[in-house]
Amino acid sequence: MLKLLKSMDELPVSDATPFGCKIRSAAAAYGMGEPSVQFWVQEGGAVVARIDDQAVLEDAGTLDAEELAAFLRTLDPDSFCCTEAAAGKLGLTASAAGEILDLRPGGAEILRPLADVEWNPGPREVYSVLDQARSAVFPVPEFEPFYMDLSFRTRHGAALTAGVRQGGRLVAVALCSAVTDGAAVVSAVACVPGLRRRGYGRTALGELARRLRRGHLYVLRADGENEAFYRALGFCACGRWAEIRRKGENP
Repeated sequence: MLKLLKSMDELPVSDATPFGCKIRSAAAAYGMGEPSVQFWVQEGGAVVARIDDQAVLEDAGTLDAEELAAFLRTLDPDSFCCTEAAAGKLGLTASAAGEILDLRPGGAEILRPLADVEWNPGPREVYSVLDQARSAVFPVPEFEPFYMDLSFRTRHGAALTAGVRQGGRLVAVALCSAVTDGAAVVSAVACVPGLRRRGYGRTALGELARRLRRGHLYVLRADGENEAFYRALGFCACGRWAEIRRKGENP
């Protein structure tokens, strides 16, 4: 049985996983009374969060797969993110999957800035960089919901963006869209085409990690993408994730 949660005290997730961090960060930023941001817990302890048209699952390891799969069909989110193991239990085919990476303690100390960083540049400029970096494995959401969500989370301390400029133009960003007291999730690191491999993305991510200084800094790395980049910066694998997108939503 799934129960709709009404207060943070009822939310049985920690930030010891990227999914728990995303859920707790959304609850802290938006509260528990917004109709577009809702949270449910299953009797076994699994928690589902709906954040606009996206859903996140924190799997406690004892989920009722049949009930949860039926609930997700009713919820019908544009995208749903969970561990790869949970997706398998639910009988869902991943649209994308990869490693969950965590920055090892002190890892940020090896990152040396190669350019000045600007904190929280305007969401329009951030979106422009992401849009230029768009690819089959790096989908970009629609502008309006992205703009509203990033603006709101930034104002409430639940998001942080590091940007690097060249000649006044924003050319690289590292975006953390979920922040709690103990963890953070990096949702995007991007550089405009033509200026890659110059250290701009590394600088943005390194300064972001240094400023956050959380116990965990998670990245959901897609299979086949940027493995050497993250390994060189001190990120280590700690599991696997999967994302299921609504039919027609794949880039």
